[in-house]
Amino acid sequence: MIKKLLLLNSFVVILMLLAPPNARAVNIEFSGFGDMSFGFLSGGPADDADAALFATDGTDAHPLSQNDGFGNVGTDFVVFAELNDRLSLLTEVNLQLERGGSGDIGLDVERTYLDYRIIPTFNVQVGSFFTPIGFHNRTLYSRAWLMTSIQIPDFDEEELGFVPTHTTGIHFYGNTPTTGAHSLNYAASIGNSRGETPDALILNRDEGERKTVTLLLEWIFPMYRDFRFGLSGWQAQLNTRFVGPNIGDTEAAPGPGAPVRLDETGFNPYLILYSEHFNLSLEYVTLTQDDDRGNLSPSSYDFTSFSGQIALNIMDDKLHPYVRYDETNLPGTGGPYLTLRENDDGLLERKFIPEMRAIIVGAAYDLYALNRIKVEWVRNLDGPRAKNAFSVQTAWAF
Repeated sequence: MIKKLLLLNSFVVILMLLAPPNARAVNIEFSGFGDMSFGFLSGGPADDADAALFATDGTDAHPLSQNDGFGNVGTDFVVFAELNDRLSLLTEVNLQLERGGSGDIGLDVERTYLDYRIIPTFNVQVGSFFTPIGFHNRTLYSRAWLMTSIQIPDFDEEELGFVPTHTTGIHFYGNTPTTGAHSLNYAASIGNSRGETPDALILNRDEGERKTVTLLLEWIFPMYRDFRFGLSGWQAQLNTRFVGPNIGDTEAAPGPGAPVRLDETGFNPYLILYSEHFNLSLEYVTLTQDDDRGNLSPSSYDFTSFSGQIALNIMDDKLHPYVRYDETNLPGTGGPYLTLRENDDGLLERKFIPEMRAIIVGAAYDLYALNRIKVEWVRNLDGPRAKNAFSVQTAWAF
């Protein structure tokens, strides 16, 4: 833990020293965000059979995104360096306290990229960035201060890896004005393929034959505070190894194993409407993984997920009561890829990854400009999570 703290401190000091001591010094901005929570559970698991599977073959000691007792997620530190009027550097480091009753600290680089701002209609980012698909993944991922509700949608949960949340590669983006003050945003990227397991990221030396390619088109309407409709998707090739179809199956021995290659195609439409009196967000994710080698049965696997939320804006826009519904559906026993994890011996295992159906009700209150307090009740209708989960959170930024 001390080594990781020293590493973070050294990282910040080095970045600050990058600014030359003269009149044309690089402009460096330092910011951060985080949250703390308290929660308790009641009612036992929503599904006893799923709870038993999770106890024997789950990926963690406890289901993700469920508070029991006090929780501290750590802090994300963001360094933004304006190198000149067209070039900037952004790096986000996550000093994360590990989940599940652990006192371990993880240090992750969430993003680090150069941003070449050329013209409004064409700009380029090079490095590691949030994959330009959907709305939540690009704008609200792990940012509790910006989110109305507490719980991150499962399709954006990095540890589940249902969708490629991060990409290392090149990202093109821009904005084109159209008639009547409407505008069209676009984003496209090409980057490293997904890892052998969905929770593994390939930052460099990707040996995949094909890269992950994404495309996003977003129509901006000139009404309300924010009104946009987006269509986004991706295509990737997944190269992994064969593991039996049953939960708990493990590779027979370490090594290359029987190769499995899947063609993954994802589609992620969304609708966002922020008005004076209410906010509405609807986001849907679907992906299909097709066997490319003919050694799997069945040969095609589908995943779907949905998150929809409506929130009111009252008390001079400080109080936001909300209701939300989330649903996640996996293929069969999870399919040939989404349930894979690597164990301590370097072997791939097929773990139990639960589906989710939940109704979420709560309220967020903006106590200060950079501090949001939330109270939330989750009624889980499926999976190993407790039937009732109550949480209080304070989220902040600077």
